[in-house]
This record gives sequence, C-alpha cells and structure tokens, in this order.
Amino acid sequence: MGVKVIAHRGASGYRPENTLEAFQLGLAQGADGLEFDVVNTSDGVLVIRHENTLSGTTDIEAHNELLHLKRSGLVEDQLVEDYFSEDITFEQLKNLRARERLAEIRPGSAKFDGQFEVPSLDEVLNADFIRETTLVVELKHGSHLDVLQESIGKLTAKAILDSKVLDRGVLLVLESFNADLLLETKQQFKENGIEAKYFLALDSTRISDCDLNEFAKEYDGLSIATHMLLSDDSWVESCHELGMEVWVYTARAENATTTIEAYYEELIQTGVDAIFADQPDLLRRVLDERG
Repeated sequence: MGVKVIAHRGASGYRPENTLEAFQLGLAQGADGLEFDVVNTSDGVLVIRHENTLSGTTDIEAHNELLHLKRSGLVEDQLVEDYFSEDITFEQLKNLRARERLAEIRPGSAKFDGQFEVPSLDEVLNADFIRETTLVVELKHGSHLDVLQESIGKLTAKAILDSKVLDRGVLLVLESFNADLLLETKQQFKENGIEAKYFLALDSTRISDCDLNEFAKEYDGLSIATHMLLSDDSWVESCHELGMEVWVYTARAENATTTIEAYYEELIQTGVDAIFADQPDLLRRVLDERG
C-alpha cells in the first residue's frame, strides 16, 4: 500500500483549520483521511480546535461579552495568556466563527474568516462525508481537562458509541503527545469494544532517547515531526522492524525551498507510511504522478 495522505486539520492550507468545510475539502482533494484536535468546553462538550486557546483560530475578541475571560492557562503544559475553551459553554462557542491562524501566509484561506462554525466532535462523527475514511483524533493536554467530571478518554469513547461512525467503514486512530492521556483513552476504548489504532506523537526527540521495544507493546505507530524524519535517525526502518508505522507531520507547501515536487518527494522516499498535509491536493498529485 502506498503512502496515506491525511488532511491535517482538513485542507487547512485553503480553509480555516478544524472546520467541517476544511474537512470536506480535504477529502474532495483526494485525502485518505482527516486529522483533527479535540478539546472541551466548560460544560464538557468535546469540540474541534487546535488547542484550548481560542484567539488564534476564532473571532472571540470580537465578542465583547467574552473579553473579560482572558487569563493565564495551560496549553500542553505551557503557560499562556489567552481565552480558553474551558471557560465558555458550547452554546457560547457556537456563536464564534473560525478564522485562519496563519493569515499572513494564507490570505486565500483568510478570505473565509467569519464564515464557518466551530464543530463539535459529534458533528464530525455523524457527518456523511467521513464514510470509508481514516479519522485521526488527536487529544490535547491542557487546563481544559481540569473542568471535566469524567476523563476526556471516556467522553471520547461515549461520543463514538453514540454516533454512527462505527457503521461507516471508518478507521479510527487515536493520537496524543501525552502518553498517559493516550493510554487512558486506549483503556476506555478497549473496555467499550471500540477498535482503533494508537499513535504516540513526538517532537524534537532522538531515537536514542526512546525505548522503541516498549513503545511497540502499547502503540501501533508513532507520529513524528518532519525534522525528525529527515534526521540521521532511522525512524522508519527501526519502527517497521517492530511492527509499528511511522506517520509524519506536517507537510506545508509554504515550507518548500525548491519545488513542491522535491519537497514531498524527500518525505515520500523515507518510506514513511502516512503524511499529514495542509494542502492534500498537492501531495496527492505528486503521489499520482509517481505512480
């Protein structure tokens, strides 16, 4: 089987990320699957945002009734000053509109600012366009988890069981940079009979700092950064020997220093199993042209 094309937060090079419109476009452009990020609101609704901060990907600063909520909080163990998903209800979140996070380099996407809602996990799981695709559900770690009465893993499992997704030929992949969060969710999925693959995400890590044999006991694969894949470390070969896949994030056309084709080709030739792409159509074109 060839390299999988995973639309990273949808076709995020063309539409504001993590929106239903970005997801639909990514699949229409030939992606094999979608990746998206899950956080929660104050009332425990699971929603799709890159992280639990909201100023970079929504128009929250245009909502005067919410401006008093700006504060310090944790995002993946980093302290930042922002507006947080765990401070507003789902109803309040639905009044916000998505905006392009990288407007300076993606003016075409920024033209759609203010047009799209922030979707819930339920909306994605029940969408007709996800049939026969791969869904990569990335669980984020941060202060949003503190407001939950049940673990986000348990809530995610419940959302899947309550949806139509298991009857639609979907391959579920659970991913997180936080091993404890990923393993807890894996346990919840197994207890509920939900079949899925589990990928630990890594960044700025040397292979010598990892116990790949132990990883292989718990995970189906690793998601690693492009600079790790293109380093001197033999990630793909070493993981394949242990039965693990290697997926790489994130292929962005804006990062190409020569041609788009050469940029993608460098990633493809590593033998990587899947590539998260912001412009899935361009990666699909290169893969199709090379046969």
